[in-house]
Amino acid sequence: MSEPPHPEEAAVAWRSAPWGRLRHTLVEHTLAVVCRTVSGRPLRVLDVGCGDGSDAVALAHGGAEVTALDSAPLVLERARAAAHRAGVAERVRTVEADLGDVVALTALTGGGGGTFDLVLCHDVLQHRPGAGSSADLAADVAALASRVRPGGCLSVLGPGSAAAALRAAVREDDLRGARRLLAGEGPAGEDAGAPLPADRVEEALAAAGTPVEFRFGVRVVTDLLPDARKGERGYYEDLLELERALCERPELVAVARSWQLVGRRRPPRRRAGTGGRLATLPGC
Repeated sequence: MSEPPHPEEAAVAWRSAPWGRLRHTLVEHTLAVVCRTVSGRPLRVLDVGCGDGSDAVALAHGGAEVTALDSAPLVLERARAAAHRAGVAERVRTVEADLGDVVALTALTGGGGGTFDLVLCHDVLQHRPGAGSSADLAADVAALASRVRPGGCLSVLGPGSAAAALRAAVREDDLRGARRLLAGEGPAGEDAGAPLPADRVEEALAAAGTPVEFRFGVRVVTDLLPDARKGERGYYEDLLELERALCERPELVAVARSWQLVGRRRPPRRRAGTGGRLATLPGC
């Protein structure tokens, strides 16, 4: 009788499967929707916490110039390798840094002065030391927003609690565990960290001058379906098409594995009595 795979090996195998990469595939779809509304070509993108570069490479493949930040050198090596394999290495610049460095840079420069058309912060905020603090969350979001040029967008993605609770109840028949997860007690899934309420992030985005314009639900039904079927011919393709349709339904964001909120930084506007001069809105 063979031994079960080591947890890390199982996690790597899961992430390499199409359904394990589904988050990135769906985000490629949602970002394509967002990018069509942002002027400027090529788009200048900052990916904070880029991981293995999946989002950065997809954007670069579409013509964007991407600066990808991560604090782990090995992870950045993987991102560079992925960019090279995709033939977009010249459009992906990797920098060893993290969100804390962005916060420090913003403090040193006095905020504002954003130079990117699109800033990404996906699956990062829930891992921050001050994730449970509204003040720290607001500071992180404000720092990210300061890197966005007026009219550009800030995309934030994180785990909700409802999807993990539904999976525990439906897939694992663990009703008590589902109640704990629904209350925000415990991780939201593989490598997800603690659930982060989307409404708190939405409030922080609005306070930073980047009110939410797009709301997406990423992975609405996949985690409720049996893994055994996902290897069947044609099943994954049908699942992907369904998930693409579901992700754009705002009423399903609350039950998705991850929520994705995209705010647009308010541009300067003319204010009465300024003699035609541009007056900057708070947060810009």
